[in-house]
Amino acid sequence: MSNLKGPFRATIDASLKGLRELVQVLHEEQTVLTSKDAEALENVVQRKVELLKDLEHSVLAREQILKQADCGSGLQGSEAFIREHFSPDDIVDDWKQLVSLSKQVDELNIQNGKLALAGERSTRQALGILTGRSQEPETYSKKRYPSDNPGSGSSLGKC
Repeated sequence: MSNLKGPFRATIDASLKGLRELVQVLHEEQTVLTSKDAEALENVVQRKVELLKDLEHSVLAREQILKQADCGSGLQGSEAFIREHFSPDDIVDDWKQLVSLSKQVDELNIQNGKLALAGERSTRQALGILTGRSQEPETYSKKRYPSDNPGSGSSLGKC
C-alpha cells in the first residue's frame, strides 16, 4: 500500500492549489455580487465552476485511493490513511491547511449565496414596483388561501 502514498500526496497538493484559487475567486464573486455587474459575475461564476470541476477530480482520485487502501472515505478515511502511511511531519500541516481552506470555502460560498439571494429579492421588488405585480412568489400566495382555516376558501375536495 505504500505505492499509494505518492498519489495520495498529489491529491492533497492539487486540492490545496485548487482551494487557494477558489478562495480568491469567491472573494472576487463577493465583490462582483455587491457591484451588480452581470458580465463580471458571469465570468467569476464560470471560473468558480471550472475550479470546482478541477477540485472534484482530486477529491475523486483521493477517494479511489482510500477505497484501494480500505481506509473508509471522506475526512475520517483520509485521516486514517495519513496516520497509517505518513509520519506527522510529512503531511499533517498540509492536511490541516486543506481542512481549514475547505471550511473557509464553505463559509464564503454560504455568504455569497446569501448575497445572491438578497440581490434576487431586491430585483424582484424593483420589478414588482415597475410592473405592478406582487413581490411574493405566487405559487402559494395569500390571495389563494385567505386564512389559515383549512375549511375556508376553495378546496379540491369540494364540487
